Amino acid sequence: MECDNTYNIYDEDVEILFSVGRRFLTGNGLEKDETKGKEMLTQAAMMGHTLAQQLLDRYKDELENTVEQIKLESDPLTDMLEYNKRFVAEKMYEQYATSKYPDRKIAIVTCMDTRLVQLLPAALGIKNGDVKIIKNAGGTITNPFDSTVRSLLVAIYELGVNEVMIIGHTGCGVQGMDGAEMLKLMRERGIDEEHISLMKHCGIDLELWLHGFDETDAAILETVDLVKNHPLVPKDVIVKGYIMDSTTGELTPIEKNNNHK
Repeated sequence: MECDNTYNIYDEDVEILFSVGRRFLTGNGLEKDETKGKEMLTQAAMMGHTLAQQLLDRYKDELENTVEQIKLESDPLTDMLEYNKRFVAEKMYEQYATSKYPDRKIAIVTCMDTRLVQLLPAALGIKNGDVKIIKNAGGTITNPFDSTVRSLLVAIYELGVNEVMIIGHTGCGVQGMDGAEMLKLMRERGIDEEHISLMKHCGIDLELWLHGFDETDAAILETVDLVKNHPLVPKDVIVKGYIMDSTTGELTPIEKNNNHK
């Protein structure tokens, strides 16, 4: 169909299509029906109505902008909360029912790295209720009285744990982490210099506290040694160190005479 000739022949019909289609599309004078409006405007545009085509193009741009805006406004936390409602409503929780006591009597100290969230349990064949998993940045312990040690003591004395696995992983973000750089980032995010200075006056070496480790295997062995020789950890609790491949999930035992890198 040739648009140039058709518009001249069916001028009145084209104008009706355009007028009614525009009203359906905008909801002006008629109940809004975008599908019907687009169909009528498309017909008018095909018959050579320039304004109909312009209106369709504008509608398309506005629709694309709206979709992009929705994407920008998408809130991951809101999505999670909405999913949680469905999770409870559909009783999906039933497959995860268990007690607070770990069936395998094992506690795992590991890194909070996102690559391990599903990989680690899958690679070890553990399910909900099997073990206690304690996570922090790096999967290591640098202070004998920090929250990780407290969690281990609770697991041992209150929950029946008799074995501890310290699991680091390849490509850990804490390896080589620079305390000075972390302080720089804090200042850039608006942390008041007075607060940083106050910490220093209280005897806290922030650079050292925020500093990472140089070698993952050495850091894991230091943590194993700390837990094994902790004055509040029973001597019959088994403590061992491992490195997990962040891609394959392969687990390698780490010992003092092991040259694993």
